[in-house]
Amino acid sequence: MRKGDRLIACNREWTGITVTTKNGKRVFLDYSQIQEIRIGYYTITKLFSKKTTEKIEIVVKGAKKPIILTKLMDWDNFEQYKKEISKFATDNKIPIVTGD
Repeated sequence: MRKGDRLIACNREWTGITVTTKNGKRVFLDYSQIQEIRIGYYTITKLFSKKTTEKIEIVVKGAKKPIILTKLMDWDNFEQYKKEISKFATDNKIPIVTGD
């Protein structure tokens, strides 16, 4: 991911979002493709250490695994992403699950 790229970007009508996955692939999702959005915590295990970080998890209909975005991926803009994804979900009547 290049500096200045956003992990999550909503379109002008707030009916779709573009998500950059951890592999750097951009995926456009229409609101009808999203089953639910989870905001909570995620534990990353690396060799002998564990780090707990905040996450945004987007569950896509028909996908095997959800798209997970963590605060470690973009520390500076993560709070903005949470606000935008919450507004997007509320406007499009997508369930938001908080906690974990």
